[in-house]
Amino acid sequence: MNIGIVVDNDFSFDVRVTREAKVLQKAGYQVFVLCFDFGQIQYPELDGITMVRIKWQKVWKDRLFVLFHAIPIYERFWARRIGQFIKRYNIQVLHTHDLYMSKAAHRGILKSGKDVPLILDLHENFPAAVRSYNWAKGKWRRLVIQPQKWASKEEEYLGYADKIIVLSEYFKKDLCDRYDSLRPDDFVVFPNVIDFDQFASFAVEPVETQLVGLKKLFLYFGGVAERRGIFEAIAALKAVLNKGYEMNLLIIGPVDKADKERFNHALNDPAVKHNLFHFPWRAMSTLPSYMQICDVCLSPLVKNAQHESGVANKIYQYMFGKKPILASNCRPQQDLIEKYNCGLVYTDQQEFIQHLITFIEQPDLIIEMGKNGYNGLMADYNSPKFNNLLIHGYQDLENKRRIIN
Repeated sequence: MNIGIVVDNDFSFDVRVTREAKVLQKAGYQVFVLCFDFGQIQYPELDGITMVRIKWQKVWKDRLFVLFHAIPIYERFWARRIGQFIKRYNIQVLHTHDLYMSKAAHRGILKSGKDVPLILDLHENFPAAVRSYNWAKGKWRRLVIQPQKWASKEEEYLGYADKIIVLSEYFKKDLCDRYDSLRPDDFVVFPNVIDFDQFASFAVEPVETQLVGLKKLFLYFGGVAERRGIFEAIAALKAVLNKGYEMNLLIIGPVDKADKERFNHALNDPAVKHNLFHFPWRAMSTLPSYMQICDVCLSPLVKNAQHESGVANKIYQYMFGKKPILASNCRPQQDLIEKYNCGLVYTDQQEFIQHLITFIEQPDLIIEMGKNGYNGLMADYNSPKFNNLLIHGYQDLENKRRIIN
């Protein structure tokens, strides 16, 4: 069976999408990918997967997406491309990523003239996510972007799908509770578990000399933004230093444009500037090297509907690195951490600060919780079980189509 995967991004660097493509390809499906080529680098190829890249400038993608509701050029563009993609490669199941691509994929199927089922892969609670983005705030931006419209469009866009993939049982239940049109068997729960073979292949190498020898080093790896709790983490660092403790914080990841000025100001605060380090980007392959020198890893996500939709892949990455996790009380990550006793969870800023101090004062706890996380990850997640969740979703769809036809 020919599976067509559609993602409006540079596919090769989306960890979740590439992992799913590999799982399906190894299961015997013929996988074709339609995605953007932003022309900045030489993209790697994946053995056995046919890549169809649309050469475009990222700035135009971003501009048209901002106008998504006002001028629906973006949907029309993708509908046309998807229709051509289906016909050219005889796509038999279309797997598109993110809520906002659902209608374009549906229209693309209609344009192809073929009876192709649609699988919609939700990476997050998109309506909640848009409301939390600082780049979508401000009077004129709200008027143009209209983030509130996604809440009213969500059920319509979900309705185009024959199957919906979500990150967690929490998100599945939330959607079923809110929309009577959805049933539990419409869903496949496929968490953001890492590609174990890929991570095992990453070599541990020397890091920047300025980091060597730092004591009580805490690490955050991922996008840098207010909604990700970065400013709370920096404020906690300042509070711990003020109490006379030794602590350092390493932040690795690109900064959201809307938060750059505030973040740069925080970096240059005399109270923390000698204990706070930031690298705008490092390849995923370097993460084991940075985890090797750090003591504790952070996931200080702001508690909201978006972050309650599933566990971020950084949590599984930290567990693989045998590092304890200090995280906010977003329900999915809290339950995972408490299940394996692999970290501490805070509910407010004072508890955040106190947990930092706990780790600083109890080095044995760092070792114990790091081992707990790794052992739990390898025991419960490094198995065919989670890959089979995705494959069974496809098989269920195939069986239903056979019965109907």
